[in-house]
Amino acid sequence: MSDSPRQLPMLRVSAWESVPQLVHGFCGRRGGNSGAAFAEFNLSFAVGDDPDAVRQNWRCLGQTVGGLRFMGMRQRHSDTCVRVDGDGAPPEADALITAVPGLALCILTADCVPLLLVAPDRRVVAAVHAGWRGTLLGIARQAVHAVRHHFGVPPAALHAALGPSIGACCYQVDREIAADIERRWGAMPEAVTQDGSKRRLDLRLINRALLVGVGVPPAQIVSVGPCTRCAGDAYFSYRAACASDPTGRTGRQLSFIGWNR
Repeated sequence: MSDSPRQLPMLRVSAWESVPQLVHGFCGRRGGNSGAAFAEFNLSFAVGDDPDAVRQNWRCLGQTVGGLRFMGMRQRHSDTCVRVDGDGAPPEADALITAVPGLALCILTADCVPLLLVAPDRRVVAAVHAGWRGTLLGIARQAVHAVRHHFGVPPAALHAALGPSIGACCYQVDREIAADIERRWGAMPEAVTQDGSKRRLDLRLINRALLVGVGVPPAQIVSVGPCTRCAGDAYFSYRAACASDPTGRTGRQLSFIGWNR
């Protein structure tokens, strides 16, 4: 992994740096203009932040990355994957796929898993938002199927990166949630562990298993960055925010992927 210019910390997958014209990154919460619970680099207009500060943050991102048009989605914790070409309003979806140069697909998170997919030889990319609901529905698998359906890319040609998200160390859930996940996708003793009457989930490990199960080679899947709850000073975390504010009021960090023209 490497960092972008100092004013905007950003994690990248070192193995992807050699892919011609590929641009990607996992942003954190530092380097922006927002204040209070949204400090500093919140990129969501939907969480109550000052819109002017959010616009300044987006301008900062554009200056740092350059040459890309960013396209996000109205995330709904669903299994909906949409092919986009940059026209129209952001769709209601939790995964986007494209082969359009100059278009960067975006995810906003504050504990959920940001998953980026790339088929280097076919110049196809995907961005996936996977919280526990999307994971239960198999949003990662849906994205792989959509890439194959729309572009003819086999799963074995895909490379995946699972970005900063809450880890099993901090993600305690009701046992019914864990049971539903294992009922649908099979037992995952390393990713679903007991904690008294609750369970702990490793969402990145579960989504990794789902990708492998649909044909993405394990050697082509990497995890990038820390647990967002543990690293709450560097990443927005809903669970961390809830410790001081029951509403979980906090910002959202961006993950993105696309091709330069």
